[in-house]
Amino acid sequence: MRSITKLIEQIRRQTENEEVSDFTGISDKEFIQYINDAQYNLQAAIVHQHPRVFIKEVVIDAVSGQEKYNLPTDTFLRNKVHNVEYSSTGAEEDYYVLEEDTIKRRNPGVSGAPVHYIRLSGQVLLNPQPQSAGKIRVNYVHTLRELRKASGKVVSNTPVVTSGSSNWTINLDNDTFTTDVDLLDEENSVCIVDKFGNNVVSDIEIVEVTNSAITCIPKTLSSDDVSTIPAGSMVIAGANSTTHSELDISVERYLIAYAAWKILKRDSSVDSTEAIQELQSMQAEIVKSYAMISDDVQYIPQLNSWDDWSM
Repeated sequence: MRSITKLIEQIRRQTENEEVSDFTGISDKEFIQYINDAQYNLQAAIVHQHPRVFIKEVVIDAVSGQEKYNLPTDTFLRNKVHNVEYSSTGAEEDYYVLEEDTIKRRNPGVSGAPVHYIRLSGQVLLNPQPQSAGKIRVNYVHTLRELRKASGKVVSNTPVVTSGSSNWTINLDNDTFTTDVDLLDEENSVCIVDKFGNNVVSDIEIVEVTNSAITCIPKTLSSDDVSTIPAGSMVIAGANSTTHSELDISVERYLIAYAAWKILKRDSSVDSTEAIQELQSMQAEIVKSYAMISDDVQYIPQLNSWDDWSM
């Protein structure tokens, strides 16, 4: 899919809003809001009908005697968990499936081999809590990254500082790409992506921003991050953001149509009524296209439970 900058240009042409300045016209910020609204709206519709489309996997360290574990910050609505497994050794062959339970059956303070998990406000609770260190493997629905325009450009290769108390610096190329200091100052974190919007490092907490540098707090790298930021990478405001949507190229037309409809509606255009009908039809078509199709024989699933491992 094209970058959000290119999408804005297309929407401006489509809605005849190409003239813009500091005092006239519709700002890019408003277009960005509408495009993100479209993405949120479409993902919610797809997840409602096809909950396994946006599944990601993460492995969390289990601690002896610890009941609560935070879900990844990009978990959809902070509770969309598809599957939870536990391994006392961390070895692939030792993982077994935990059964979901309710908060009414919580047993805090009881240790043993976990059998159930409970979802609670962005966390999973293991029941019973682990009696020794282990690994928790979670498959969850992730939230699509928010779309933003680039706010800066990295001037030189920069190793990511992951330990110690000292802050670290990302130097910016303000000569070839003007740093948007005001926008970066509005956020607590930034992301670094390549020119195609692919993640380099996400959720970097910032201390201070100038035209030529960002001072950052040391970061714990995730499995999606790299240890060194390449020169030429782009800085994006926000903890979970990018310049290119993770959705398929076929969905680009929906983001454009949705934002165009909002602009036409804002302008009190008579075209907005026709646009909403077309938009609804387009959304229904896209949601259907995300259905999982398989010509294979469907067998009854056999799950490894705690009881299987205890025999």
